[in-house]
Amino acid sequence: MKPVLVVSNEEAAPAGYLGSALDRHGIDWRVVRVYEGEALPVAESVAGVAVLGGAMGAYEEAAFPFLIDEKRFVGACVEAGTPVIGICLGCQLVADALGGRAYLADSAEVVFAPVEATDVGRSDPVATALAERPIIRIHRDTFELPPGAALLATGGGYPQVFRIGSALGIQPHPEVTPDTLTDWLVDGDARQMAIGAGTDPEAIVEAFRLAQRSVEAMAADVFDAWIDEVHAKSRDAGQ
Repeated sequence: MKPVLVVSNEEAAPAGYLGSALDRHGIDWRVVRVYEGEALPVAESVAGVAVLGGAMGAYEEAAFPFLIDEKRFVGACVEAGTPVIGICLGCQLVADALGGRAYLADSAEVVFAPVEATDVGRSDPVATALAERPIIRIHRDTFELPPGAALLATGGGYPQVFRIGSALGIQPHPEVTPDTLTDWLVDGDARQMAIGAGTDPEAIVEAFRLAQRSVEAMAADVFDAWIDEVHAKSRDAGQ
């Protein structure tokens, strides 16, 4: 099978539990650090693509010009039928690349809480693995669905999970580990965002650490379901 590509938008947002799942399945995967100027390959050279998070907005191409090529690459992958999963910023980039719109929300969301599956989402393997289970949601931006997309889950008044073609957008963070969350909420820029949103960052980190086993199980279920899609596409393509 061709490798899975993980697109990294900043050092502070690593692959986390996604990387663990890819390793567990014995999948060849590599990271492209677009923020360091590393080039994206042609869409046909990869079996799947995961686009990670970042503090920038999907609409901030002037400040972060790598986002232009990144969105173009996402569009090419979907056109080729390559499975794509976008997480947080990655979700917004997928929406923006495929005809939706990412924009600054009225207020930030910083919670450790479940999302709710829609009627359509209850029959989707990834959405059902994720929904109704506590998950970290940290974002200041939101998005409009691309035309033809299926909304799979909502929460806090926001769209949280959607699917269009071979692409899946997940606004929450199933990949985040306790150490990464601590870096964000205790030591990083997201601390002030959490306080501004009316939440206690230390309390969220503590609740997350106490629920670590269930969080790890949820993350494994989510990424296993997506990896099944990657395998299925590769088999269909004779890879």
